[in-house]
Amino acid sequence: MLFADDAALVSHTNDGLQRLMDHFAGACKEFALTISIKKTEVMTQDAPIPPTISINDSRLETVDNFRYLGSIISSNVSLDAEINARIGNAAAVMSKLQKRVWENKNLTLNTKMKVYQACVLSTLLYGSKTWTTHAKQEKKLNVFHMRCLCKILGITWEDKVTNSEVLSKAKLSTIFAMLSERRLRWLVHVHRMEEGRIPKDLLYGQLECGSRPRGRPHLRYRDSCKRDLQSANININSWEDLASQRSAWRVALKSGINRAEEDRCKKQASKREKRKAFVSPPDTTFICDTCTKDCHSRIGLYSHCRSCSLAARRNPSSSVMDGGQ
Repeated sequence: MLFADDAALVSHTNDGLQRLMDHFAGACKEFALTISIKKTEVMTQDAPIPPTISINDSRLETVDNFRYLGSIISSNVSLDAEINARIGNAAAVMSKLQKRVWENKNLTLNTKMKVYQACVLSTLLYGSKTWTTHAKQEKKLNVFHMRCLCKILGITWEDKVTNSEVLSKAKLSTIFAMLSERRLRWLVHVHRMEEGRIPKDLLYGQLECGSRPRGRPHLRYRDSCKRDLQSANININSWEDLASQRSAWRVALKSGINRAEEDRCKKQASKREKRKAFVSPPDTTFICDTCTKDCHSRIGLYSHCRSCSLAARRNPSSSVMDGGQ
């Protein structure tokens, strides 16, 4: 793949990509356009040897990440770089609006939430309708979302306010619900496209040849959409028929997302109650077997055992009592 500021060329071979580049350079020359060598880069996927693509005897640089139309595209098909960049940009917007909006007592909470949705959330979730996110990545986005809401509402960890109460005060949903809603809306939008459109061909296309390598395959966009449909209680086999009816689809999507959000909050509340109700037996001790240190709690013992066993492997000649001292 070859990326420029506003163009992308894709090919399966080095020679094919070079021919495309030559044709593109010739077309630019016909219209008196100049291709910037510094802004044009080459990115490969699973290529044993980096390709050698040149423009007018100037070799292009091969990179692993490239920012294309505001989004970061990685050679390993990972969203980690894109999500980190989105969080960084959203954090910068939050800091710029700190004094003028978040700390402004003349603005109501409703106004602050509108500004947060328009400026921060739009920056954080830019292009998220096409993301294929894992649970860890969604949790990372939701943690940043909750931290921003607590900052706007003036809530600290010492107040011991649950996430459900924070969302209720802000009248917003979690990032999980926002991502599901955006993905499903884009899914229906692509489904309604005419035949021959590139997004629809990619969504419904199948490979003619090739075999899947050993191991777990990469998460596909279709897999994420199936997961969202299941969480929204929408039939996977008949969602296309439902999508053809716009009003019925809007009602089903909204009610399904709200129901999934309620179930998620109930599960979190149930886990929190179980955690609070857990009481250690009175005769339970939390002493390390390696250095006999009293850690006073189960989580403290677990954390200490990891560091203590690592120190014992690094320095086996030391006495076992040194770790407790």
